[in-house]
Amino acid sequence: RTSTNDKVEPNKNDSNDKKPSNTSESKKEVFLTFDDGPTANITPRILETLDKYNVKASFFVIGQNAEKHPELIKEEKAKGHFIANHTYSHDYNYIYSNTDNFLKDLEKCKQVLNSILGEYDGKIIRFPGGSFGSKRAAYREAVKNAGYTYVDWNALNGDAERLNVPADELINKLKETVGNKNHVVILMHDAATKKTTADSLPEVIEYLKSQGYEFKTLDQDTQL
Repeated sequence: RTSTNDKVEPNKNDSNDKKPSNTSESKKEVFLTFDDGPTANITPRILETLDKYNVKASFFVIGQNAEKHPELIKEEKAKGHFIANHTYSHDYNYIYSNTDNFLKDLEKCKQVLNSILGEYDGKIIRFPGGSFGSKRAAYREAVKNAGYTYVDWNALNGDAERLNVPADELINKLKETVGNKNHVVILMHDAATKKTTADSLPEVIEYLKSQGYEFKTLDQDTQL
């Protein structure tokens, strides 16, 4: 499933939203995050680019896709990237019909990742569409009570807004939403339809490097 219908506004720093934080406000850190993979055509291209630049990222994976491509999950882990839970089905009608369904879907994804990786912590998750707004309040509370930590974003490239967004538009959107923030969590996707995200990634990394950002993953020196 792609995230064409995902809410894509940056995190508005809602006090209920969990996001990485650091103690030094002057330190420039960026977290590249990719949702909805792994996929056979896009994820390997993204991994290749990350390798080329020696950059680590965080992948919020869908359990159904992990089942189809366990080798890509293993490759992500072996290369030092962080793997997190983005539900098993990514089916909005099911997971957001009630909190029990949402928790079951998270648990199912966690079990899939456990079966592929062996020991898998599974505490960090991302809501499909983000945790923003009053409609997600009960779900935020439910996942917190279940021991999960959810991570949203405060910048994005806009690849969920429509299909085949031109790469230069993705880059411009990313620059605009990154702005002059010191601490940036960027939403991107490695779903099957996100060819231009893979196309634009080298320029994205080069831009962030030029702005003095240090690349981090969600399990690396991160306070959640």
